[in-house]
Amino acid sequence: MTQPRKLVTAEDIRRLFSEKPMAHLEEHHFTQLEPILCKWCGSVEIKKYGLSGGTQEYFCLSCKRKFTNNDNPIGKRSTVEDIGTSISAYYDGLSFNDIARHLKESGNEVSESTVYRWVLSYAQKAIRLADTYHPKVGNIWIGDETVIKFNNQNYWLWDIIDKKTRFLIASYLSENRGAAQAQRLMEIAYKRAGVNPSVIITDKLRAYLDGIETVFGGYTEHIQSSPFADEDNTNVIERMQGTIKDRTKVLRGFKTFETALIIMDGFLIHYNYFKPHLSLQGKTPAEMAGIKLPFKTWTEFVRSDK
Repeated sequence: MTQPRKLVTAEDIRRLFSEKPMAHLEEHHFTQLEPILCKWCGSVEIKKYGLSGGTQEYFCLSCKRKFTNNDNPIGKRSTVEDIGTSISAYYDGLSFNDIARHLKESGNEVSESTVYRWVLSYAQKAIRLADTYHPKVGNIWIGDETVIKFNNQNYWLWDIIDKKTRFLIASYLSENRGAAQAQRLMEIAYKRAGVNPSVIITDKLRAYLDGIETVFGGYTEHIQSSPFADEDNTNVIERMQGTIKDRTKVLRGFKTFETALIIMDGFLIHYNYFKPHLSLQGKTPAEMAGIKLPFKTWTEFVRSDK
């Protein structure tokens, strides 16, 4: 016959702790409220600063910044985790509608437009941060271009990737496919890397001839190959094209060219900084290129935003 379970009383708990000094808790520890600390500097010198969307905001007298006593960014009703995970899921191929539906199922009812604003806002902030870093890339770069379609119009997506680190040095979206566009791609790549490559490998598109010559002159050898003769180069370009296909998913349905540019550059951040690659033994291209950010995911980036 099953014995009745003995009820544990508050007195039993107090006696248990008193018998084990290392785990001893004084009486007031059961009732005393935890002090609210500034999430930026840790100071207790704070004061209430009104409500925002029903959430209490505080003002730190030490560092002079506002914060809420939860995991929500200032002015937002959703948590850092929900926002960061949503941005990552979007760049991994989920639609705004899919993300909003998943959030609703987990108890956070937000609209597609809200998720869209998250992606656009934090992509722009991440782009500005990334522009302050210069990757340490190798001396062989591989260029490629592909056509994508949105808003019932064809656009050209140009890419330069570093063979050694797989760092996507530059991406460029254009309405045309000529020497001026190839030159612009090279200018963006040079500005970001800060070095001249020894070799740039492309397909046989004639636009690359003038574009590379204008920017790099005699410092860089231009190899045109179709298909890419070297097996390793073929593997790199195939992975790049797979990346382009992933990006095509997130560019579908946009109505303005300007918005597409922001989303595309945000994908570059996702690819280089936040997405580990199997071919790099689980590292990101940014890590391979010597860039160490204080955060490794979109969620950590959202949390760090001030």
